[in-house]
Amino acid sequence: MAQTSNLREFQEAILSKLKDAASQVGGESSSRLGVTVGDKRFLINLQDVKEVLPVPPMQLVPFTKPWFLGVANVRGNLYSISDLAQFLGMPPTPKSANNRILLLSTESTAQVALLVDSLIGLRSIQGMQLQSAEDEADFFSLNVYKDAEGGDWLELDVEALVQNKSFVQPI
Repeated sequence: MAQTSNLREFQEAILSKLKDAASQVGGESSSRLGVTVGDKRFLINLQDVKEVLPVPPMQLVPFTKPWFLGVANVRGNLYSISDLAQFLGMPPTPKSANNRILLLSTESTAQVALLVDSLIGLRSIQGMQLQSAEDEADFFSLNVYKDAEGGDWLELDVEALVQNKSFVQPI
C-alpha cells in the first residue's frame, strides 16, 4: 500500500510541476519531462504536455496501423492514443503498471495522446552535454544530450511528430 501511495505522490508532484512550468511567463524553461520509450530515453518539453495519466480503457479502431492503439474518453473528451515506441519502429510497448499516456498540447493538433513505457521524472538540460543528432534523425529529435552519468537522451520534437503525415493518418 505504501508503494501505491508513493507512486501517487510522485505523479501528483510531476503534474504540479508541469502546471507550474506551463504557467511561467518569460524565457524557455530548461526542465524537460523524462520518459522511457522502448530502449531509449526521451526528453519532452513541458509546454508540449497537457497532462500525464495512467493508461485509460481504450476503444480499438479497426483497419488502423498497429501503433494506433485507439481512442479513450478522458473526462468527456476523446483522445487518439498512439504507441510512440511502435510508431518509431521499435517493438510495441509492453503492458505494465508503469505505462503512462501523455496528453499533448500543441498548436497544430488537439486530443492526441502518446503511450510511453514509463516516466523518469523532470530533467534539466542545463546539466547535460549537447551531442550530435546525426544517428537519431529518424526519431523526430530536436537535440541529443548526454547526462552526467553518460546516458543519452533524445529531445522529442512533438510538433514535428504530430505534423508527420504518417502520424496524422493512421489508416
